[in-house]
Amino acid sequence: MRALFKREYIPELEVSLYEARKQLRCYWAGTLSSLPDFNKTNADQHFNQTQYDLDCQNILFSCLSKSRIKMTIYSEESTSPIKLGDQGDLYALIDPLDGTHNALMGFPNYTSSVAIYHGNEYVFGWIYDISRDLVYTASLGEGAYLQSAIIVKRLNTRKTESLEQMRLSFHRPRGSKERHKIERLLWSADKVRIYSCSSLEICLIAAGVLDAFIDIGSPGHERSCDIAAAKLILTESGGALFDDKGHLRHCLPPSAEALKDNGTLIALSSESLITIFL
Repeated sequence: MRALFKREYIPELEVSLYEARKQLRCYWAGTLSSLPDFNKTNADQHFNQTQYDLDCQNILFSCLSKSRIKMTIYSEESTSPIKLGDQGDLYALIDPLDGTHNALMGFPNYTSSVAIYHGNEYVFGWIYDISRDLVYTASLGEGAYLQSAIIVKRLNTRKTESLEQMRLSFHRPRGSKERHKIERLLWSADKVRIYSCSSLEICLIAAGVLDAFIDIGSPGHERSCDIAAAKLILTESGGALFDDKGHLRHCLPPSAEALKDNGTLIALSSESLITIFL
């Protein structure tokens, strides 16, 4: 894999994250062989912070700290920000492991993500699809790309015009009103796929695999730390993010608030499709 973008400081970040990708890949290759036996555990167990989340965070911190870039990092798994260098105007919002339950169950949909904020906007997004060894990246104004060990591909969303042509994914809502809306969509859509990893599902829209990902169960599950990197990747490939009211969904700058601002989300391959979901 190679650096793709020209914006100042981004190529050095890409090099650091390339090393993180290698270490995360090795970590999970060993971890998957020694996961707990879930046939002997509580099927209703919920995973909050696990050692696997912390290990992924430590890998990202270690690799980013080896660059010369000064930044302040906010991570889903850390109670306080981490400062790399004395000063700097770069900020990072990190989700070390999105899809923890998937990873621990051996279901191959889980990611690590990094979003870089500079000035008043997110300028770089990096999401590593660990089980497939695929990296999704975007730089503001420079497009979005999919990289593997052997390919580099520019990302563009698939353009559809009707629900009957669409491939959907969703987060299961609890309220009856939202369930009825989801049921209507499911029976009308062309295909339905469920990954239980929102960052990956948004990237799959950017890649043209899906057309929509929906989380409309109030108050929603998607925080800025979950979707900031994926949002940039999607918008740079032609898509858009909304809330359940049809307003554009914005991500908070890296901060303590960005780690807990749960909200609804409708991610789409094009902005015009939002009328179908309202």
